Amino acid sequence: MTTPHQPSPNTVETATCVLAGALSRALREDDRSFGVRHSLGDWGDGTGGLAAVRVLGADVLTPFVLTGRPLPAEDAALVRTAVRAHPAPRLQAGETALWGTRDAALVDALAAVGVDGAGWEGLAPAPPPNGGLAADWLSLAALLVPLASAAHPFADAALRAQLAGRGPDLTRGLVRSLLRRDLLSAARLARWIVLDDQSGPAGQPSQSAGPPLLAPALEHLEVLGSGDPRVLLEVAVARRLMAR
Repeated sequence: MTTPHQPSPNTVETATCVLAGALSRALREDDRSFGVRHSLGDWGDGTGGLAAVRVLGADVLTPFVLTGRPLPAEDAALVRTAVRAHPAPRLQAGETALWGTRDAALVDALAAVGVDGAGWEGLAPAPPPNGGLAADWLSLAALLVPLASAAHPFADAALRAQLAGRGPDLTRGLVRSLLRRDLLSAARLARWIVLDDQSGPAGQPSQSAGPPLLAPALEHLEVLGSGDPRVLLEVAVARRLMAR
């Protein structure tokens, strides 16, 4: 069994784990009183808390996006402050595209809860609409793992179209991650598998419960990843997506 993830004290990682834990509990328990700023506590007023919001990206909005609850004004303001305080880096083309996809997902999630985030200072430019995905399954999995926050019901239609039919490739990536005991990557790929499975022919919703491997994989991840709030958050989001 893997050793439970232990974040270093007084770091951005600690704040990220605190927020991820609160988000996963809110999703599992359907906590209608959840608030991002409230969950961060003292972290919410410091650099660590703002960085945690930026690290988790669109996932900080999942208790609202996936339940239809309105986003409190103070939480919308916190997200905007986090984006401004920690702008997307201007790096190599690949990393710029990664941030562009993540930030586009954040803008879409904000729009889903009635907040116009387009044009916010600190956001990365949207990636090209026709950017291709890797042909081989291993490269595809490596590409999608850091983009897991973009795997939500309002994900970019072009991206979802490119992923249509790639379920077997995603499943191979999931199995490989489980065998390597890379629980976080496995949980993130599980989200993409759920999203891919939800689109049937001609974009019609699927009635499938997902590939046969998916349910036991999520249960496995919940047990082995019980010490890592980030893994539990990914699993909680995947389960919410399956229930939609």
